[in-house]
Amino acid sequence: MQQLNFSDIFSKSFVAMQSGVDKFTIADIVINMVVTFLIGLFIFFVYKKTFRGVLYQKSFNISLIAISMVVTLVIMTISGNLVLSLGMVGALSIVRFRTPIKDPIDLVFIFWAIAVGIANGVGYFNISIIGSILITIVLFVMARTPSLDKPYLLVMQIPHELKESEVVDSVKKAVLGYELKSKTINPSYYEITSEVRLRNDDSSFLNELYSKGVKKATLISYSGDLEQV
Repeated sequence: MQQLNFSDIFSKSFVAMQSGVDKFTIADIVINMVVTFLIGLFIFFVYKKTFRGVLYQKSFNISLIAISMVVTLVIMTISGNLVLSLGMVGALSIVRFRTPIKDPIDLVFIFWAIAVGIANGVGYFNISIIGSILITIVLFVMARTPSLDKPYLLVMQIPHELKESEVVDSVKKAVLGYELKSKTINPSYYEITSEVRLRNDDSSFLNELYSKGVKKATLISYSGDLEQV
């Protein structure tokens, strides 16, 4: 039996890839792209239904469909050509994306779209479909699970004539948890940003703060990014 070394295997694989037996037909390309679009549309609706952030961006959601379809094209292009696959690895290694991801769950949807594109690019529709169904079940279950410790941001503008300590003490008595995040001093008032946890989602203490002379009291659903305030 003739033994093959690494160079023989590499050369035989190269010849096989260049022979054209692995090239996709027009029907294969259309089927792969259509299935990817349908699953990408499914991801679109799942993201829209499970979104819990501050500001929904439709453009980002549409990009999930485009990402999955583009990845499918890339995989179909390089799957039957060794030279292109090596060149694509080098090209992608120098690509840098600077778009900030504000919500970690957005990163999950990006990888989901990429995984669907990779699977459909080589015709593994069963992997992309079954995997998408299981991911959707997990996302819906976790999204509908009530949070027992939901944080909020409380932004108060306290005039100088009021005692800051008395206002803060009244807030601490009305909420389950209080933690100072930032404090800004202006010529006419103090601006205090704190993280609070409400008692049974009761925000009636805001009315009491206003009646005591607090200039402004704003309660914001806290997503971990102070730039949203």
